[in-house]
Amino acid sequence: MGRLTLGVQILLAVVLGIGTGLFFGPLTSILAPVGSAYTMLLQMAVLPYIAFSIIHGLGSMTPDIGKKVFKSGWLYFLSLWIFVFLLIYLLSSLIPRTLTPLIVTRTSSEIETEFTKNFLQNLIPENPFYDIINNVAPAVAIFGLITGLALMHVKEKEPLIGALERVNQTIEKILQWLGTLSPLAAFVYISIAFGTIHFEDLFKMQMYVFAFIASTLFITFWLLPSLLASLTPLTFKESIDAFRTICIVPFVTGLSTTSLPFINMYLRRLSQKHETHEKFRETSQTILPIAYCFGHIGNAMILFFIMFLSYYYRHPFTFFEEILLSLLAIPLSLGSTTGNLNSILFLIKQLGFPSDASTLFLEIKAFTNNFQVLMSIASVFTLLILTIYSYYGLIRIKWKMFLSRIAGPMLAVVIVILAIHPFVHPKDLYENLYLKLTLSDAIGKPVKSTILKQGETGATRTYPNPNTPEVLKQVLETNVLKVGYYYDSIPYCYFNENNQLVGFDISYAYELAKDLNCELQFVPLQFSSLANQLTDGIYDIAMSSIIMNEKRLVEMQFSFPYAEDNNVLVVRRDKRAPFLNLKAVQGLKGIKIGAGGVQFEIAKENFPDANVLDIDSTELFERGEIEAILWSKTTAVIWCLSHPEFVVIDYGDQLGKSYFAYPFRQHATDFGFFLNNWLSLKEQSGFKKDMENYWIHGILPGERAPRWSILRNVLHWRD
Repeated sequence: MGRLTLGVQILLAVVLGIGTGLFFGPLTSILAPVGSAYTMLLQMAVLPYIAFSIIHGLGSMTPDIGKKVFKSGWLYFLSLWIFVFLLIYLLSSLIPRTLTPLIVTRTSSEIETEFTKNFLQNLIPENPFYDIINNVAPAVAIFGLITGLALMHVKEKEPLIGALERVNQTIEKILQWLGTLSPLAAFVYISIAFGTIHFEDLFKMQMYVFAFIASTLFITFWLLPSLLASLTPLTFKESIDAFRTICIVPFVTGLSTTSLPFINMYLRRLSQKHETHEKFRETSQTILPIAYCFGHIGNAMILFFIMFLSYYYRHPFTFFEEILLSLLAIPLSLGSTTGNLNSILFLIKQLGFPSDASTLFLEIKAFTNNFQVLMSIASVFTLLILTIYSYYGLIRIKWKMFLSRIAGPMLAVVIVILAIHPFVHPKDLYENLYLKLTLSDAIGKPVKSTILKQGETGATRTYPNPNTPEVLKQVLETNVLKVGYYYDSIPYCYFNENNQLVGFDISYAYELAKDLNCELQFVPLQFSSLANQLTDGIYDIAMSSIIMNEKRLVEMQFSFPYAEDNNVLVVRRDKRAPFLNLKAVQGLKGIKIGAGGVQFEIAKENFPDANVLDIDSTELFERGEIEAILWSKTTAVIWCLSHPEFVVIDYGDQLGKSYFAYPFRQHATDFGFFLNNWLSLKEQSGFKKDMENYWIHGILPGERAPRWSILRNVLHWRD
């Protein structure tokens, strides 16, 4: 029995990888160092190869030949990129229009400058050695392009060209060696993917994943081979056979760089077919690195992912960001799909998505990356072949085939997408999110508590001396901590869909009671008599997004602030136009603006000509009896998520900031000292970050439950 072919080896590796992942589950992560080592070895070879190959390819040409190659390929390069952009925007029509809860009317020039600077660092090769070490593929490609163009115009360059050719041959030999290890790499990558991906995350993104995979398969196995068959001497079957030869290893490993040895082998066979054309092989080798760097149209799918994230997180883009996204998609897509990972993580960070967006992408990437690589390598090969055949004048348009195999199916795709659009209903992260959050998910087992509603008895506390400042001592002696709360302050304090009192501040109240080893009693507070209720001992501390200001500091003590937020206006979406300019709003006379608590004074100060009303609910606003509400940004944005007919207008910090802190009785020095140190401990321990992630971003604190596996869930051989 002969040795198994590489294709059969990879197929067996894929099957074994799937079985291993499903059987062992998260335990497959122990294979990660093997996969990382293989990826690092590839990056060691491929990034220098990209740079040296482009330099060699362009440098070995004369300026006249370079112009001819450019004229031969630019139209196909532009056509492929235009097509993929049209497809992405067509797919994005399946994503519902995001009714953003937030409008930022003042774009920070500092943020724009930082964004531009960071983008340029990913694109401009300021330090090529740094770019190679840090896998900044776009900058490496640009470095090779600039250097190659310069070398093209240098005379007596043959010694350098020869040295570059030897360097490239050496790197190609390394890539061939690594290609023989591709079955092992395929087994490792597939095992980890099927062992660690959380299926619920995949379900959340099912619309994106399905659209991504379907579109890449259509492009790879129909559109691109049809394009080659319509324009070149290659038949549709020959094109499919070429794709199968070149793409199988990159597809199963998820690494586009593994395609280079197979493309080279195919070009050698193709050059024999066209031996009547002198230097066919040499020309193809010159064009290959250029096509490889600039033909990865699959990398442009990052734009589709960012568009879906915008809907999924209801994350608004500024006008500046929307323009940049379209302009940057091509330069950020240069190089290999491995380098493209850095581009996505860069955009997620720069566009201000929640921290878990990167984690979500890395998990979904386990299923989409292979298809992205498949599409990218197929497009690289297509651009390469079209450019070569155009260079030798072998392009012949077969109009009948072109119309039947390309124009017709494309029209069918458009019709299908338009037809299914009404039936596609993806869910975003925030759909009913906050009403479903519970204390048990946030803090585990809460201490015993009693929740009094407005008007219920038991809201008065009788101390031996009601004016005593020793709040901490009284709490420890009575074994009860009384907490004042305001029920309508999402996400800090509110009632969820099960009528449970929950929120960021409520979690802190339970944590405080646990650390004091006492029970909890929640007492409804009144903002107008907050200081008196604290002094009279109605409750020991108020924990309900209470704003600290100078006036309140005279009447009560506060802990150090635990959060700060911009003050914003909330208005009806269809009547937002007059509110987009703050100075214009401040000049309106008689406009009705609602505000509660401390924000009532802030509203009066910022809108002296307005009719400012002191309100304690949104009822008047929802009925249309007032035009706007002054609110803190986080609470306002979350409220608007469930009230899409309203929108937040954020003027930066022009309306000032709200500083949230916990008030308690005046002169309670011991309690204040304890509370401030306790808050510091909660921040250092990570409790604050966990609560912010859960109550504001909807991310479960702590580690997720282990992924399902046969070993743990079926055989029960491991806890």
